Amino acid sequence: MKERTRQTVDGKVFTLEARKRPLRVRLRKAWHAAALRGFARCVWLLSRFVPYRLGVRAGGALGNLLYPFLRRERERALAHLAQAFPERDEAWHAATARACFAHIGRAIFELALARPDRLGEVTRFVGADNLRKAMDMGRGVVFVTGHVGNWELMGAAIAQAYPVSVVAAPVKPEPVNDLVVALRRRLGVRTILRDRPGAARELIRVFRQGRALGILIDQDTKVEGAYVDFFGRPAWTPTAAAAMALKFGAPVVFGWTHRDPDGRHTITIEGPLELVQTGDLETDIVANTALFTRLIEAAIRRRPEQWVWMHRRWRRRPPRTLRRFAEPAPPPGRAAAP
Repeated sequence: MKERTRQTVDGKVFTLEARKRPLRVRLRKAWHAAALRGFARCVWLLSRFVPYRLGVRAGGALGNLLYPFLRRERERALAHLAQAFPERDEAWHAATARACFAHIGRAIFELALARPDRLGEVTRFVGADNLRKAMDMGRGVVFVTGHVGNWELMGAAIAQAYPVSVVAAPVKPEPVNDLVVALRRRLGVRTILRDRPGAARELIRVFRQGRALGILIDQDTKVEGAYVDFFGRPAWTPTAAAAMALKFGAPVVFGWTHRDPDGRHTITIEGPLELVQTGDLETDIVANTALFTRLIEAAIRRRPEQWVWMHRRWRRRPPRTLRRFAEPAPPPGRAAAP
């Protein structure tokens, strides 16, 4: 049995056929969902009484422990690292992949154990004035970022000073999604779940209320997007950040975070960015998406062990009838006039 999906590129609609997943795949996914529910529940319970630093160390140890057993995720991370960093040897790829798993383990516990009154103790800012300038414009802010460092903790730290909403895809299964949304809410971050009733109205409200809207654009998801360069390969990239910035006239800042050896997180904010605006909306959306993606790649290159290399970032490829992709726009001046 086949399922049909549609993919739009440069106004052209391509119909793709995919076979229905076999029973063993569906059973595996069901088992993974059950395991994820159990794991999330355990983390939630531990967060009630485990000290922050002890819990973070335990999360790193757990990531290291699981690395040999998660074969599919490990092999995918190694393959992606080899493609992104061909100049590095296999030993470096293996060490970075293992460090990536440990990083994810730490990040999960950091989020679960975080408290609003303690965020200042574990975060530091570089370029905080850049965000203040953008917020002072009063038109809302599109905060572009990726899955670098502990992005959830970054959003929570910013939410202690400014009203923050984030756009996110619902996490499966639903109980885990409810837990993640509750954790964000506890830290002052409002979640707008993509494709849920009222999401479009909530997005408009963000700009009317002058809030910061966090959007992560470094994953291949089933949303409107374009193929842009990412580590030298075309990658299907969400275009919502660029589209909303151009539509609402909101300033754009780019932010990313990384964990330092002392366990604190350095949050770097650049901007307001000068957007590409030629008058051709579709061209401008793709050009600015390429620009944002280039900034994300530069951040990942600084801390490659703190990105999600197990994600299928290059899962989709341009149709054979369209092998070109957007070249990154020449970096314009970073500062925009208020």
